[in-house]
Amino acid sequence: MPAPVRSRLYREFLTAALHRRFTHAAGVSLLMCYAEAIIIGDKSSFLWSWFPLGKTGIRTLLLFLSPLLVFVLRVAQLHCGSRSTASSIQTFKQYLHRRDVLETSFCYLLSALLFSEIYIWSVPKEANLSWVVQGRSWERPRLNERPIYLRSLYLGLALLQTALHLKLDYDEVKAPFGSPHNTQSSDEQSLAPVNPVEQMKSRIPELLQGIGLVSLGSIILGPTIYSLTIRKIAWRTSHECARFLRWDIASTTELSYIPPYHITLIFRSLTSGFWLLLLWQGSNLAFSAYVAQEPLKRGQPLTQESNDPNGSLIDGLKSRKQVVKTFAFWELAKVSKQFPERRVTIFKDIDRSGGPAWSQISNECLRVIQEIPTRVSAYQKTSTQQQPPINPSQLQSLPRLGAPLREEPVLVNPPHPSSRRETVERKIGAFAKSYGNNPPSGSPMQYLEAARNKILSPEKQQTLSVTHAQSTFSTGLTKCLHWRISQPFRQTFARRVNSIVFAQPYSDMQIIVHSINSLTALATTSIQEDRYGMVARDIPVLLRTFIMAYQSLDGFTKTLGPHWTDVGFSEADRSVDDVELVLGALRRGLREIVAAFEGFAGEIGLGRKEVGIARGIAGMGEK
Repeated sequence: MPAPVRSRLYREFLTAALHRRFTHAAGVSLLMCYAEAIIIGDKSSFLWSWFPLGKTGIRTLLLFLSPLLVFVLRVAQLHCGSRSTASSIQTFKQYLHRRDVLETSFCYLLSALLFSEIYIWSVPKEANLSWVVQGRSWERPRLNERPIYLRSLYLGLALLQTALHLKLDYDEVKAPFGSPHNTQSSDEQSLAPVNPVEQMKSRIPELLQGIGLVSLGSIILGPTIYSLTIRKIAWRTSHECARFLRWDIASTTELSYIPPYHITLIFRSLTSGFWLLLLWQGSNLAFSAYVAQEPLKRGQPLTQESNDPNGSLIDGLKSRKQVVKTFAFWELAKVSKQFPERRVTIFKDIDRSGGPAWSQISNECLRVIQEIPTRVSAYQKTSTQQQPPINPSQLQSLPRLGAPLREEPVLVNPPHPSSRRETVERKIGAFAKSYGNNPPSGSPMQYLEAARNKILSPEKQQTLSVTHAQSTFSTGLTKCLHWRISQPFRQTFARRVNSIVFAQPYSDMQIIVHSINSLTALATTSIQEDRYGMVARDIPVLLRTFIMAYQSLDGFTKTLGPHWTDVGFSEADRSVDDVELVLGALRRGLREIVAAFEGFAGEIGLGRKEVGIARGIAGMGEK
């Protein structure tokens, strides 16, 4: 008996697809480098200023090294789903010590250094950007501070770009989703493909506006920051590099009193900074537009060319890599709704190791959906968990300092003392009791009370009370949280819900929506295509899972209280976009499943109560 053929892993197909998309994005970036190579090059010859087989072509390839580092960074840090943190300050703490920050900073700083050397090499000599300035005949050559300023400016832009990259999370693959309040059916709710070229065209005005504002800000703040902070450090570092390379320059390290802020240098810093930012932002835009495309190849699913398409797809659904798993569930959603020939093979594939294809696929989808009530219950359990009651037997009393209590009755008259010692003890005790019951008028507490009333007015006493101090502090803190600068410290309702309901560190909302849509499409089409009736046996489990997930998620968002830092909370904030996408998919799924199987609910094990709950959630009314 021949050995079974091993199905190819899903990540093999996904890696090949990502390589093709990487190539397309790199082609767009190469065109931008070619255009910039023409602009910054020598214009003395019209032909050689644009002819690619010459200096312009070499300059283009060298400029391409700068965005290539950005592509390498994007591939290394690629992920699906937004960050699941309750506030911006939590995101900052979480990523401060991660390797991603160092990798991002290193790539952008090296990219800026490469661009600076290529740009200075490409500009004509009239720009006066050479490393060394030739002095008069009796002077030794000295360093030119103009290129030092440009390099410092590019490094500053690199740090700014690093901050934007990390804050806006450029590494996220943002798949196109419809409106969270869309009421279309699951077939009509398919994620419409977005042409990457059209997507980039629509973003160009916003992109150019942002780059222009940053470039203008650089020529305003750049000279000031350079003069006050890094001018001496940059000059000394450049001087030491020149000495290390054994250049024949003056040994003095003294700076001139006048910085090199000529109008031509300011103009070049504006234009060159614009071109550098355009390479970075344009490359990021192209990469995001191409990578976030559907998992299709020539209009067919990625696994269509596999020797075992369903096996490769199931391998992707079970993957531990989030990117692989997200694209696998996305492909399953496309197969379930748009490729009937391939969908039929899922119902027919019953002789498979590990169970029928439908059973393995449905189990993976249900496991993803069932994690919603599991996470909600775990959070509610931890938030309401109280300390265990104290067992009285475990309490340890303080050591006894006096004699044990008397056991005889204390309300009867005491016996007459029989000795001189007992007589003295009884007199001393009577004197102490009378002093405690009738203290003298000049007790210390009365003196303190009189002094307080004489020095402080009742209003001052109220102001100095602990309750008033706490109220004043709380009011001041609330006012501070309203300030715009305090926004990173606010735990908004939407971010809290997303961090609780969806996975961490990156949200799995996309996987959940694809799972719901896939099960809905497979269940409704199984009436005509499932000849073995496997799907019908699992309809009650599907319906109950959808109902439990909806009730848990909807009830949680309605009852969860706002955090004390969410000072701008209103009841309208309970509608969270990502949650509404999941709730909308569940409502559509329940509506379509009930409409398809309600006629024979009893035969497949569905109770009237379950059908009624499903109809109420789906907005179908009672029948």
